[in-house]
Amino acid sequence: MPHVEGSAYKVMDQVNMENSDAQQSEAERQQAVYETAMASIAEKHRVAPAAGHVVMASFMGYGESALGNGIFGKVSHGAKLFCILFAMLVPSLLIWQVML
Repeated sequence: MPHVEGSAYKVMDQVNMENSDAQQSEAERQQAVYETAMASIAEKHRVAPAAGHVVMASFMGYGESALGNGIFGKVSHGAKLFCILFAMLVPSLLIWQVML
């Protein structure tokens, strides 16, 4: 019987060692997941303001070029006049179509 009990202790030691390795590898896995999650959060905090800066820079560039004397400025001015004319004529045309 002592031989059986001794081998049982060896098996238990092996199981405990495997559990210890599993716990250690699980802790390492959890640490890797944590680091990945924190890096993702930090990246989101860096990307959001950068996207806002890009939008503002594009609006400022559009505004400066739309007010200029170049071709884009002339096209932009014509588009503004077309929108104003359209907004003034459409109500009258709709009333004429309904009444006549």
